[in-house]
Amino acid sequence: MKLFPLALAFVIAASGSVCASAATYPDSCAVGPTHCKLIKEDAKFRVYDYTAKAGDKIAMHSHPAHVVYVLQGGKTKFTMEDGSVREVDLKAGDAVINPKTVHAVEHLSDVHVIIVEDKQ
Repeated sequence: MKLFPLALAFVIAASGSVCASAATYPDSCAVGPTHCKLIKEDAKFRVYDYTAKAGDKIAMHSHPAHVVYVLQGGKTKFTMEDGSVREVDLKAGDAVINPKTVHAVEHLSDVHVIIVEDKQ
């Protein structure tokens, strides 16, 4: 039980560093405006249609907590702020719930997704 407060403090500290870091990067539509088409936005949410072709690269940017719904799947390579890299292969119909994040993107195939960002 004594580890719980320490673990909780670590999570809170880590979350704070992500928030501070994310604030220093522009959002995805600012760095990739030709890929984004705004569908709807209010004080709580932003919904946009995102398309990219194989070979497209998007510079380092931030997202608040967000959901990605895949219309056309494909492979994407994400480079995280710390330099780590991961490839993701999503299929049409997949939905992914993501926390706040900072990353750069390289599309290895064509993709088409709907992204819903939590603005709170």
